[in-house]
Amino acid sequence: MTPSEQYIANLCEESFLPFWSHPNPLGKKGKELCDLLVVCENTIIIFSVKDIKVSEHQDRTIRYNRWVKNAVDSSLNQVFGAERYLNSVDNIKLKNRKTIVKLPPKKNRKIYRIAIAFGSEYDFPLPMGFDNRGFVHVFDEKSTAIIISELDTITDFTRYLEAKEKFLESKYMLLPEETDLLALYIQTGLQFDYPVNLIAGSNGLWATYEKSEDYKNWREQIKPSFIWDYMIKQLFDYHIDDNTNDETRNSYEEAVRLINQESRINRIELGISLDNAIKRKVNARILLIPDSTYLYIFMPLSSKNWKDKELELELRCVVAKYLNPNVNTFIGIAIGNDGNNKSVFDIGYFHFPELSDEFIKLAKTVQKEYGYFNNPKFSKSSLYRDEKFNGFGL
Repeated sequence: MTPSEQYIANLCEESFLPFWSHPNPLGKKGKELCDLLVVCENTIIIFSVKDIKVSEHQDRTIRYNRWVKNAVDSSLNQVFGAERYLNSVDNIKLKNRKTIVKLPPKKNRKIYRIAIAFGSEYDFPLPMGFDNRGFVHVFDEKSTAIIISELDTITDFTRYLEAKEKFLESKYMLLPEETDLLALYIQTGLQFDYPVNLIAGSNGLWATYEKSEDYKNWREQIKPSFIWDYMIKQLFDYHIDDNTNDETRNSYEEAVRLINQESRINRIELGISLDNAIKRKVNARILLIPDSTYLYIFMPLSSKNWKDKELELELRCVVAKYLNPNVNTFIGIAIGNDGNNKSVFDIGYFHFPELSDEFIKLAKTVQKEYGYFNNPKFSKSSLYRDEKFNGFGL
């Protein structure tokens, strides 16, 4: 990998996390498909990175046109070539030539195309929008670092790309600063309602926003959310390496996929709850995030239940289903300590679409014999409940 490719790979792995960021995957005849591929649920993001030094020609227009041809156009050709290959296959092989990543069903895929062009003079306008092959996003070094760092969940990042594509529908434009578009996106209630000519004429919007109290408060507000990212990375590091078989990898990916799709705003509440569970070591709890269609079950993990932790997670989720009959999907998260003051996690994914008489009988038996969520109490300040409510509300 070139230094610029490594930089993008590291940036995306930190933001989108290692289950879903795949540097230099293989395509036709075992050749490199693209510089980075992100695959999560039905979303596919194709990255191509080019680092092209601007020529020393005295004519600025010639310098610009040459750079666009070598950095932007060649990157777009790689992106669309990768897309053509992906449209012909159901899975891809990673760089290690062993790991197989299953792609979403072709009819369900949403593909985003991103060309990252390094080496510009920074005031070079970046061409983006629709051409005859589809919509293309073009970032330079500055915009890449800011956008992926600020929109650092797969959900927040793709929401921005989707909103941008909708705004620029049937348009192709030159944008002086992609980050100014990001500032407008954030400051207009996550919607674009500005005419194109106003956007194109905007300068310094991101720099102004970055100095504002709103931005300062946001960065402070999201601090608790990063423990959620930490947990996902720990799950990956603990269960996945180059020798992990595809079946095991895909099983954990399915379980972790939903928690990775939580937006940064949702991760604030989840992070606070997770941190509280770790520090206070309170009893198991059930947490419903607003607008979610699934429930989280947090469970303490120790030497006493380590051996049967998977079974306990499942049984707790069975009881949670009985208590919440309108919810079908449950994510169990076990939280413990490895003895060296380091948090350890495990996860289970359970789907219970039906609440049969037999299921209810099982849930009542488990609840009675093990005391799981035997006397749940509700918090008036949130959708939070646990076996022994301790006044903690979100």
